[in-house]
Amino acid sequence: MAEGKEAKEVLTLEQAQELVKYDLSTKMVPFLDRHLIIYMFNFLQEMEIYKTEDINRALLKLLAETNMIDLAVEMYATLGEEAPESLNQRREEVLQQLQDSREKVLSLLEILEDEDKVQKIATFKSMSELCTAFELEVDVIEGLVHYAKLQFDCGNYTLSGELLKHYRSMMAQDSERPMTTRQFSCIWGSLASFILNREFEAPSPGVEMAADVIFKIDEFLDNTKMAKKEVLLQKTWLLHWALFAIFNADKPDAKLLDFFLNEKSLSVISLSCPHLFRYVGACLILQKRLKHLVKDTVWIVHHEAACYSDPVTRFLLALYVDVDFDEAQQELQKCAQVCKVDFFLNRHWAEFEENARLLIFETYCRIHQCINIRMIASKLNMEAEEAEVWIVKLIQNAKLDARIDSEKSRVVMSKAPASVYQQVIEKTKNLSFRSTMLLSNLEKREKELKEAKA
Repeated sequence: MAEGKEAKEVLTLEQAQELVKYDLSTKMVPFLDRHLIIYMFNFLQEMEIYKTEDINRALLKLLAETNMIDLAVEMYATLGEEAPESLNQRREEVLQQLQDSREKVLSLLEILEDEDKVQKIATFKSMSELCTAFELEVDVIEGLVHYAKLQFDCGNYTLSGELLKHYRSMMAQDSERPMTTRQFSCIWGSLASFILNREFEAPSPGVEMAADVIFKIDEFLDNTKMAKKEVLLQKTWLLHWALFAIFNADKPDAKLLDFFLNEKSLSVISLSCPHLFRYVGACLILQKRLKHLVKDTVWIVHHEAACYSDPVTRFLLALYVDVDFDEAQQELQKCAQVCKVDFFLNRHWAEFEENARLLIFETYCRIHQCINIRMIASKLNMEAEEAEVWIVKLIQNAKLDARIDSEKSRVVMSKAPASVYQQVIEKTKNLSFRSTMLLSNLEKREKELKEAKA
């Protein structure tokens, strides 16, 4: 083995079976493009929780529905089989299709390679004006979509994404016309290209990225005249695709997180894909800026617990609904297995564990003034010495009003006075209560006087 590399963990049959319980890939696949599924299956192949041959066979079946012929040939070699002759014939057919499609749109491709002409496209007020200026037929512009689709099926996601971006830019000239099914499909194609190219964060302001395309699709679905059943299906697909931009980006777009956790999205998740509550819970744990959403969102998760439950959702319910710290700690240990086998959460376990421990500590502090360090260490699944160092850093970084009493091995929380804002709210509540009681007493007194006169 190469020096410096860690030995790969070899899973026992029991360990693999335990991990399989937490794999959601079978629930996710119906809502993903086959190229995204290949992306996910490659991860499962590395995890080795399924038989290698089974995964390879599944990958081969997916590749058969694409134009990635060379990759399919390599997969046959991996299985120790000879690729069928039909694949060679298919390769020739695909190459011919690419050539014919490129020749059809060659005049347009030459225009798109000229930066000055590309900038000029944005100045036209209609498609007819654009076609007249560049002496193009409408069929040539539509042919660009076919060429982009061929490139995408061949695995050339970067080129496909660029071609679709130009096509959508040209179609935008007829902004008053309603969006066609073809144009809507192109937006989905752009999103797939962004995801597969891992283009989640804009290199400069104004450059379109995956999150921007997600918002455009969502806006279209909110205003479309499609049947409600079709809109629900499309939104379900969109929420699944959004996971790539949320969990694979180094810093997910704040607006994208708000979109994923808004009331409409949670309603879609409840109706058609409750398994996504795992990622709702993961967002609440991983993103500290979402603390204001935790209470209401956890209540929804609690309401839907009969439809879907796993260690991530049960951790939140144990902590915020049952306030059971022992149960929360046990579920957190299971979350390690969930993150290990989950395509989206795999690389986030360290941060997930750290933030989950912080949530346990914060919740514990709300109901205890003096906290035994050994006790909290057991809740956090840490050694007492390790927990003390962790708590000291936490107090310093979060500027908590607390101190460590080393002699008694405890944390003493100071009861901070309520903020002026909170005091105003409380006093307003009391004032409202007293006003209600006063009005009630006056009405009662008036009624007694009337009865006495009668």
